[in-house]
Amino acid sequence: MKTFYEKDAFIPIAQEHITEQETKQREGKEIKNKYVSFLLFFGVVMFFAVTGYLASSNAELIVAAILALMLTLGLIQTLIQQRVANMMNTKINTSQQNTGAVATGAEPLREPAKAITIPPFQLDVYEQNELPAHSFTLNPNLTEEKNIFNIKPLHIFYFFNFYSSGSLINKTSGGFQRHGPVFFLGSPQDIGFSKLWNMFSITKIMRQLLITTPEKLAEAIDNISEKPLPPKTKGLMTENYFAGAYPSNVFYCTDAVWQQCVALLFAKTDFSIIDASDYTNERAGLQWEIGQIINHIATENFVVLINSKTDLVALGESFKNSWKQMNADSPNNRERTQPVRFIFHQTPDRAVEKKTYSNVLYEAYHRQALSNDNIIALLLRSNNDNGEG
Repeated sequence: MKTFYEKDAFIPIAQEHITEQETKQREGKEIKNKYVSFLLFFGVVMFFAVTGYLASSNAELIVAAILALMLTLGLIQTLIQQRVANMMNTKINTSQQNTGAVATGAEPLREPAKAITIPPFQLDVYEQNELPAHSFTLNPNLTEEKNIFNIKPLHIFYFFNFYSSGSLINKTSGGFQRHGPVFFLGSPQDIGFSKLWNMFSITKIMRQLLITTPEKLAEAIDNISEKPLPPKTKGLMTENYFAGAYPSNVFYCTDAVWQQCVALLFAKTDFSIIDASDYTNERAGLQWEIGQIINHIATENFVVLINSKTDLVALGESFKNSWKQMNADSPNNRERTQPVRFIFHQTPDRAVEKKTYSNVLYEAYHRQALSNDNIIALLLRSNNDNGEG
């Protein structure tokens, strides 16, 4: 663990508990322009097609056909996501700007008083593989009363960096839903391949999904689902699919209401996970949320996930600056406050338990979920240490 105090300058940290596989992934250069990756993929398709034609090889022609199909599906999915993004970027009209509180009790955003005396800022940076193993006995039968840790289900608010592949994998396949219902604002990437064949009716589909007014937001909040889903329920992924999980409550908000949605979910959740994978100054999509988190969530009730592509210096400065602008009524405006915690999200570097699945991919996700349980245990410990829970 590395600790940064109030006057310390943030510096990059080399991970010591990272696996060899992740080290190789870090050395790979990211293709930031998705259209460049499509062109490269197209080049591979053409190579196999031409080679197969010249050599009269059916095998290479079949490979080329499969790759061409995958390329076509990827292009269609990208177009769908672009259309969804354009629809979600709905501007707030005059009537919505003047809308007051939502029927469910949310207050309109206001400018509260700033704290006069700010408690000292401290940042602790952990590596996931150095977190202590939890002592909970896992409960394989999730109920409305008992989660995977055999305790009352936790309501988790999951923040993430839109268009980050790391965040997308973590929130859908990280096993956090085994601890309780998860809430997050949907991104265009959350419109999955299930909508692929509705390319030309996506507008109709999104009209049903999009939350565009305070009234629709109130209705969505009223329809929150918390009942656990049994194993192999359609829509669950990886570990959640095999173990069962609590629902993900996704809110596809337009620009008109998403900030009101965040305010409502603060009041309905116990803990928050801020997934800042791939965060940089250029991809600082969490900036507004960071300020709101500091003002609404005590530090013992949230953790920040980072990865090797996260600009730790930029993210640390963002949290520190938001800390300096803390509101007087922030739960962190108190004499005894715990550090902000960043955790390098890592593939387990050691066996967590005996092998469960023969499928290598299933086993990898299973072990990752078991490792992620230590993150939840850290939240529970710090919450209890602060005299809560």
